[in-house]
Amino acid sequence: MMKVKRFARIALIALFSIGFYLNSGAQELTEAINAYNGALQTMKSDPAAAITSLKNCITICGKVGATADSLKTVATSKFAETYFNLGTKQAGSKDLAGAAETFKQAISYGEQTKNAEVLKRSNGALAQVYYMLADQARNQKEFDKAQEMINQSLAVDSTNSRTWIVQTYIYRDNNQADLMEMAVEKVTAYSKNQNETKMARQSAAKYFLADGSRQVNASNFEPGVVALEKSMKYDDANKDLLFYLAKAYNGVKAYDKAFETANKGIALEEDVPEKEAKFYFEVGNALAGKGDKPAACEAYKKAQFGQFAESAKYEIEVTLKCGK
Repeated sequence: MMKVKRFARIALIALFSIGFYLNSGAQELTEAINAYNGALQTMKSDPAAAITSLKNCITICGKVGATADSLKTVATSKFAETYFNLGTKQAGSKDLAGAAETFKQAISYGEQTKNAEVLKRSNGALAQVYYMLADQARNQKEFDKAQEMINQSLAVDSTNSRTWIVQTYIYRDNNQADLMEMAVEKVTAYSKNQNETKMARQSAAKYFLADGSRQVNASNFEPGVVALEKSMKYDDANKDLLFYLAKAYNGVKAYDKAFETANKGIALEEDVPEKEAKFYFEVGNALAGKGDKPAACEAYKKAQFGQFAESAKYEIEVTLKCGK
């Protein structure tokens, strides 16, 4: 009789233990489900909190065991999108360095769960964050850092036209003219936005115009021609460019080119004598260089306005002795 009672007592203890385990497992599974549901509710509004909830869900699932494996898999699949949402918020609040690391996490989970849509968006966002960091460094004259960030952006997406625009600016500001031209070609090749291409080309045009005009003002006409012809390649309707190029052509005795370029400037300029004077002065110089005195005199007469009045008068009265 004693043995029977003892066996019954052991059986009750075992049954109680199994019941406790089942109740405990059910409670933990409920906690995991609640953590997952909480993450779903905050994925967009508070992605940082959602990530914490997902991690908590997965930890609990690990304790529950095989019965929670499906929930664990579903929770893991939500990390990619949630990290993407967090990175977007960080970028919006100007935490670019933090956003870069977060987008990397989104990409890692996207690859792990084969989430093609999140991968596409995260890679694009990461490339953008890197070129924004590069532009920040460029504005602070930290060109090595800027180039490092651009290299990382290009490593993510070598066809991103905005990245190549920033690369254009870095090369421009660092006086790497040949590389700047290469970057402009990349923008032209990859951009589907005409304004982006225009921005890059105008940047190069202004750079070479500034360089060329400095050379011409210092009477370094040959390098001036080289720089200004490059500027012309990107913007052939800039009136300042046409004036300096006509002057540079006259400086290297390319009178036909000077005549043609100056007349193009006249055609683009407003019909105002003071504004046209600089072009007529270069027309006069070209014609004088070619030995056409009468035509040169007529051109210089049209240049006798504004700041060119005295110079044109000197050419008429002293150099060519027009009318004599």
